[in-house]
Amino acid sequence: MFGVKREGGGFEKIVWENVVDTLPGGLIVDITGFTIPSDGNIPAGTMLGKDPATGLGKILIETDGAIKPLGYSIRTAKAEVNGLLEVGISGTIREKALPVGQGTIEERSLALPRITHV
Repeated sequence: MFGVKREGGGFEKIVWENVVDTLPGGLIVDITGFTIPSDGNIPAGTMLGKDPATGLGKILIETDGAIKPLGYSIRTAKAEVNGLLEVGISGTIREKALPVGQGTIEERSLALPRITHV
């Protein structure tokens, strides 16, 4: 085929075993303060919350109590200013497939009781 350009070539980790419920309409995410990985994407399984002051989503590094976590991103998405992300708020997620540095499993399980971590 002419004109077909294929990017990537690797595979994406399966983060969600099953998604029971999502945040309707997704979440517009403010990426300020987030260190964007070298591939320019926000990985699937990134913990997200909603900033009550601005109403925009924030990428949470840990459950510090300043912003309450809503759930995890369902798919890998391009890191762009005010990008829209799909957020899983209920279901089963694979602990080993989550991005590193999001606090302990105990903290996340308490903050997100509708998500089962396996």
